[in-house]
Amino acid sequence: MLELHAPAPVLGRWDRLRVEQVVTNLLTNALKYGAGRPVAVRVEGAGERARLTVKDQGIGIAEEDLARIFERFERAVSDRHYGGLGLGLYITRQIVEAFGGTVGVTSRPGMGSTFTLELPRGTASVP
Repeated sequence: MLELHAPAPVLGRWDRLRVEQVVTNLLTNALKYGAGRPVAVRVEGAGERARLTVKDQGIGIAEEDLARIFERFERAVSDRHYGGLGLGLYITRQIVEAFGGTVGVTSRPGMGSTFTLELPRGTASVP
């Protein structure tokens, strides 16, 4: 199940295809590792920035793995059980940073993960 919280439109100037790729990567991971529990997505304006939060209630990520999951070919779990190449979060970070934004994660094993990205709402270079 997917829960969307978007109380008001959040307007910005971004490359639609790149933002779609970022959202797809985050949602795919949340659904894959979410243990079949609901995934909550929140979109909100925060002054001159737009914020997207994707929260799952799944397997979570160990603290020692949090920094490296945004690197190329890095994974916090065995590919034997979950598949994938370890590129989704790397690509997400590259796109978000090219727009002048940030992406981060908080997580605890067994308690799920929350990914938060922020993008400036003004003009941005296209990656």
